[in-house]
Amino acid sequence: MTRSESGDRASSTHSEPARWTLTGTASTAGPSRRRFLTAAGAASVIGLAGCVGGGDDGSGSVSPDDLDVAPDELEVDEINVLAEGVADNLVLAEMSDRFEDEYGVTVNWTDFGYEQTQEEASNQVAADESAYDVMTIDTYWVGDFALGENLLPLDSLIGGSDVVDSDNYLEEVWDTVAHFEGTTWTIPFWQWTLGAGYREDLLQDDEFAAQYESEFGEDLQSGTESVSAYADMTVNITEMTGGDVHGAALMGQSGTKANDQWLGLFQGKGGTFIDEEGNPVYGDYRQEAIEATEDWIRIIHEGGPDGSGSWGFPEVSEHVGRGDGFSAINYNIFYVNMNNALSENTENGQIKQYDTPGGSPAVGSWSLGIPANLSEERAQAAWTYIQWANSFEMRKQRILNGGSPVCYDTLDDDEVVESNPLLWENLEELITGGKSISKYPGALQANTRNGEELSAALAGGKSVEDAIDAGIEAVENAME
Repeated sequence: MTRSESGDRASSTHSEPARWTLTGTASTAGPSRRRFLTAAGAASVIGLAGCVGGGDDGSGSVSPDDLDVAPDELEVDEINVLAEGVADNLVLAEMSDRFEDEYGVTVNWTDFGYEQTQEEASNQVAADESAYDVMTIDTYWVGDFALGENLLPLDSLIGGSDVVDSDNYLEEVWDTVAHFEGTTWTIPFWQWTLGAGYREDLLQDDEFAAQYESEFGEDLQSGTESVSAYADMTVNITEMTGGDVHGAALMGQSGTKANDQWLGLFQGKGGTFIDEEGNPVYGDYRQEAIEATEDWIRIIHEGGPDGSGSWGFPEVSEHVGRGDGFSAINYNIFYVNMNNALSENTENGQIKQYDTPGGSPAVGSWSLGIPANLSEERAQAAWTYIQWANSFEMRKQRILNGGSPVCYDTLDDDEVVESNPLLWENLEELITGGKSISKYPGALQANTRNGEELSAALAGGKSVEDAIDAGIEAVENAME
């Protein structure tokens, strides 16, 4: 089933990949019954959109129209999946026994860290034939892969599907990752909107709020309304609690982690990084960027724990989950883990997800795609697996097992919402009010380079003004 026509809603060898736990931290434990594979690759594709998959054997010329085969006629013994080793991916990996039982096809998952996953995907779509049948695709990669025709176009397959309905996916999520320049290349799998999470038990606590107002002359709730007010609140809470509870735990890790999070503050100031047509307009919002960066640095240095200038999402999740943080701005799937940990480590602690200060969170998503350089038999098996993973039953169970929603029907499901009401009740509103991470070619490099400049300012190696100017230049060069 397809979205309405208007678009409106009606070979380098790597080391053995680490096995990841559902908390998103690396583990050295061996692979489970499902085999974890190393793979060989060729030239990198991200940033080189002209590379096209497929070799002389014609393996890259399979047509979606050739894939109308009944599931019981699958002609493969196994399906190989490439993924980043984070929670929602591992949730589906652990559930794939059901597919194996139903279809008699073994599902092998290989998971790496983010950079290795991106490199491996780029290498494999440029090879004669990909080692993977299904790949998890980040928002940042869509434009490069689409222009390179490295993925199988999915529109005709969706049109003939009784399972995948594009109108059922949150519109902003679908627009963020599924299609590019009129063609659908991937199916949204889970979204990583960076909402603000607050300890609801403290935010709504009358005694905590009264103490805050007595010491600082401000209403505690007002600290959630703007970026500058949020910065003040985080510093004040750290001071008020003597550092027992830090006002915020943010990600200062250089590169995309810093930039993804910073975007919510920058957008909360009214800024735009890359517009909807892929134009780098960052320089038009230089002053907003400077102000957002000054607040971001103040939050980390004065409102956050020591050392958090190098933190990523695992460290933030651990800190808040222990009960040591009042707030975070993080990929929303990790709030599930934080709440699980808070239930064990505190009496009433729970995170509720809100808009970022200023009300414009960054919206990104992972999706499932099929490399174009597969045989017809392998592509058919891949599409069968993607449809199975996107049935209502599987999408719902993934959320109940720790995943994140991407569809309207699951957000309308009482059991889903009640499983984590503080996270899912207002998710649609949160995403609707956000701005999508750019999927245009060059976006990954733009976000990475600007994040590096932000981290240089955070560490004191550059002035904020110099870092922003260097970031603007880097973004414009990346998006040429």
